[in-house]
Amino acid sequence: MAEEKKDAVKKLGTKRLVMFLSICFGVAWAVELFGVIPMYRSGDPDMVKEAAELISQIMLTPALAALVTRLFTREGLVKSGLQFNFLEQRFLFLFGWFGMSVLTLIGAVIYFVIFQNNFDPNMTNLVAAYHESAVNAGTQITDVEIVAGVKTDLLMKLFTAAVLDIINAFGEEWGFRAYLLPKLFRKIGTIPAMLLSGFASGLWYAPLVAIGYYYGEGNGGFPVVNIAAMCLFGTVTGIIYAFLTLRTGSIFPAVFAHSTLNVMMAQASQFTFDGGNFFIGPAPTGILAGIPLIITAVICLVHIHKHPIQASTEE
Repeated sequence: MAEEKKDAVKKLGTKRLVMFLSICFGVAWAVELFGVIPMYRSGDPDMVKEAAELISQIMLTPALAALVTRLFTREGLVKSGLQFNFLEQRFLFLFGWFGMSVLTLIGAVIYFVIFQNNFDPNMTNLVAAYHESAVNAGTQITDVEIVAGVKTDLLMKLFTAAVLDIINAFGEEWGFRAYLLPKLFRKIGTIPAMLLSGFASGLWYAPLVAIGYYYGEGNGGFPVVNIAAMCLFGTVTGIIYAFLTLRTGSIFPAVFAHSTLNVMMAQASQFTFDGGNFFIGPAPTGILAGIPLIITAVICLVHIHKHPIQASTEE
């Protein structure tokens, strides 16, 4: 009898896992392939703008998939990671809020130490773009005002980035870390689950990456190399998000970290002459600028290995 119950629980877990992945990938990829990509490639500025807005909405798909699966299979919202236990886990909550900004900054420093000739403290390209916009708007603005404004904005983002893109970040994290991660955790163990849920969150971007999202286009091996790079980036960041979620039992530290990374992603590129290279840096998607993220992910895996978490057998 106990064995039958165990098999039933296992089958239910598999059913929920398949349903979540089918909705999460199926809906997002269908909208991207038949909606976003045609609009993006239309050449019509208005259509391209609509495509960008649609991409933002697609970021909610993982959360939608988790919600539909929970409701359809009567799983409910128990243990869904929505608790806000800041007082018990304040260090990891604060890391979620500020940590990615620090890691992104360190990564940019690593890049500029190696590519010193590409460091532009005067933000020449950005200033030129602002001047063009000002002329079109019939206003005037000095270089000093532009640079001061951008640097002030960057300083503000260091403290507020954790909530500036919180809706999109929640959309992904409540799906991949609050739902997919625990399901994989019960089936294949902690570290494999952390790796696979991160890889899945990177692969989820494949259709967008194939049209130049994140890594651009025209490079050798495009788009396979670009998709592989996105999967690697998703795995590295996913390990960090998974660690925060597993250790706190809350999705919010991961949401804060994800939002921060989204906001801070392209900030350092404003200080380059050529815009940087997403495969190298100074954006954290690059292998050089991503070194702090990689080291942090390794530390997370080692810590989980040395201090394992007991998975619940309940579905």
